[in-house]
Amino acid sequence: MDLLGFWSYVHADDDVDMGRVTHLGKDIVSNYEAIKAEGINLFLDRDDLHWGDIWRDQVDEALSNVAFFIPVITPRYFTRPECRRELQFFVTKADRLGITELILPILYIDVPELHEDEPNDPLMQIVKRIQWTPWLEYRFEDRVSGRYRGAVDQLARELVRRVNADE
Repeated sequence: MDLLGFWSYVHADDDVDMGRVTHLGKDIVSNYEAIKAEGINLFLDRDDLHWGDIWRDQVDEALSNVAFFIPVITPRYFTRPECRRELQFFVTKADRLGITELILPILYIDVPELHEDEPNDPLMQIVKRIQWTPWLEYRFEDRVSGRYRGAVDQLARELVRRVNADE
């Protein structure tokens, strides 16, 4: 059975970067599968929700069954009720199961409040506590560049390491 994961992001951020946020998720999956020789089923709403689906039920079902959660952090992420709900849902589940190491935030666009000692936003406090992977310097890299591909490979290897540690 494929490992199940959830990619949480703001559509407007993906749109402004011409689909690069969703491509990043797919690139991490491809690298993970190459390294581990096992599949990942990464819930990506643009691929996994279809016309006529009751989208919130589909998202909740996916969140209930995933092994890892990757929020793509941007300033807008914390302003979107659905993103906040997804993050809180998985954090609560992870705390209950003791698997917080399988929450893997990617800082895609800098959020100044995350650099404060104590952000006012409780979800920012959680992301700060968990620690994120910075993606700022790779955001505009060409997807075929060695820098981009090497950084994606590092993310995939970190995912492999964390998943193996949890097994």
